[in-house]
Amino acid sequence: MQVDALGQASCVVFDSHGVSSTIPVVVNGRASPILTGADDWPAVHFAATNFAADIQRVTGVRPSLSNYTTSAQALGTPIIVGTLDKSSLVSKVVNTTKLDVSSIQGKWESFVAKEVANPLPGVSRAYVIIGADRRGTVFGLYDHSEQFGGHHFSVASIASC
Repeated sequence: MQVDALGQASCVVFDSHGVSSTIPVVVNGRASPILTGADDWPAVHFAATNFAADIQRVTGVRPSLSNYTTSAQALGTPIIVGTLDKSSLVSKVVNTTKLDVSSIQGKWESFVAKEVANPLPGVSRAYVIIGADRRGTVFGLYDHSEQFGGHHFSVASIASC
């Protein structure tokens, strides 16, 4: 899914039956970890902290939020967040997965969000939210929060859009 403005399709589902591909945000009391790059914008780190708090507010489980390092091991299926051409983590994921980011490259306030396979060593799949610029990354995080923020269910999943 590539987003330029409001009115995009929902990526959040609360019942994954009938959905071909989902990444669980919280399952069996465990939240998917959120990974960022230490070299990303402060605004992205702030929004990622809010995203983690929103997940906790809705599910009762707070996901871990950490800056990814090559020695870090992500437990579960991580949500990888970052800004194109700013975050070394995003660069690594894009290069490793050959993710096509041409739909957002050079655009303002756009983001792409999707499931990727083998993004990092030891990680078989992840959900990525990648912004074209810092506002795109922040918008991507808050857009996902908005999609599940008003619903108080115990399990939410992100559908691959």
